[in-house]
Amino acid sequence: MTAAASWFTRALAIIDVQVTGLHPDKDCIWEVAVLQVDDGLVTARHVWLINPVCGLPASVSRASGVLPAELVDQPRFNEIAAELAACLDGRVVVGHNLRIAHAFLRRAFALTGQRPRYRQLCTLQLARAAWPDLPSHGLDALCQGLAINRFFQHRALPDAEAVWQLLSALVAKVPADVLDQQVARQLRKAAVPRFLTAERLRAVPSRPGVYYFYGENQALLYIGKSRNLRQRVQSHFQNDHHSRRSLQMAQQVRDIRVQPTAGELGALLLESAEVKRLLPLYNRQLRRQRDLLTWALVPGPAGVQPALQAVGQAGVGGSTVGLFRSRRQALAWLRAEAGRSQLCLRLLGLEGGEGACFATQLNGCKGACCGREPRAAHDARLLAACEQLRIATWPWPGPVALVERDPEQGLCQWHVLDQWQHLATVDDYAQIEAARQQPIQTFSLDAYHILLSHLRRFPHTEVVIL
Repeated sequence: MTAAASWFTRALAIIDVQVTGLHPDKDCIWEVAVLQVDDGLVTARHVWLINPVCGLPASVSRASGVLPAELVDQPRFNEIAAELAACLDGRVVVGHNLRIAHAFLRRAFALTGQRPRYRQLCTLQLARAAWPDLPSHGLDALCQGLAINRFFQHRALPDAEAVWQLLSALVAKVPADVLDQQVARQLRKAAVPRFLTAERLRAVPSRPGVYYFYGENQALLYIGKSRNLRQRVQSHFQNDHHSRRSLQMAQQVRDIRVQPTAGELGALLLESAEVKRLLPLYNRQLRRQRDLLTWALVPGPAGVQPALQAVGQAGVGGSTVGLFRSRRQALAWLRAEAGRSQLCLRLLGLEGGEGACFATQLNGCKGACCGREPRAAHDARLLAACEQLRIATWPWPGPVALVERDPEQGLCQWHVLDQWQHLATVDDYAQIEAARQQPIQTFSLDAYHILLSHLRRFPHTEVVIL
């Protein structure tokens, strides 16, 4: 008996999950069917209609023939979670395009505290490996090509029955060595994406650095960083996606490139710079930023006056407070602080007029605008409120190089910095002088936070004064 046939007689759970959309973090499961298979025979059939908390979209209702009213009196997922978990626990769960179903199940089970343990086998991946020349490997196309009849489409039980027939056809029609290899690979990890190989993933080094995901026609999809590149890259392809975007990206990756670094600091700085330079499709947090703004605390004859200025105009540190990505964000912060500290909007330049401001009538201002309290007391509260966002002063008289070493790989890097700005990273000390001649870049909020955090965590970092 072949390995595939031997596995085929084990405890299986053929599953189909119907969902309201493709966002595991926003959409919901509304129907689940499970066929329990033992020794190659279906021994039990289970199906649950579920009341989705997010409602049933009209498009799903039309495709499935199920009316939203039919689900109103059905149990919620948490009410059937224990029974469903018992049907899956300890079995090999088989589904078509199982990544999506597993993403929804994992999230839904996590909310209930149930954690069934099972291995996974995706018939979509098996079909692609067995019949690579087919124009489509969707369930509808495969059922049509293999003459598998379904009495309904887009319903959990008929689709689960179709997956079981598809799996039986694969075992009967596909050469044993081809199927054995694919089954063994999926049961080991179930984490190799469509367009990559396990060998390519194993070739990613287990060291710090930055990785690049490329899609069709070498389109750059994503840039990331990690202290262990291999583990982080493989984690993208595990069947536990929490969003539609992560599912889409994992299915599009065709090539991976890596840039090792001497440590975590180098990886963080390189990732931040590369995302802003190359603008990958799926990176959002580190994308190119607008010019940053800061509040400059300008002393005058009457008292301290906050003035919103561009970071390039005001510089950082000293009498500047905060780093904001927009004028709206900066004004919102100052107004909130005024409310918390009973500051006068008129004296802050956020409101016009003369004499007592309207907030004094509501005890929102202590009256510095009309002489009820000294201006110095008002300004003292303003400075205290600003202290929490004061930009750290650059701790050296000029440019420096932070040294980072990887003794195992024999790599040493110098991160050339000046006034919280990352000028360059070099692998040779002789290149530092050329790096210092690089044009000054726009102040990067991400680089500021990366460097400040690193220095606080590692106060004994090796520093070369330039």
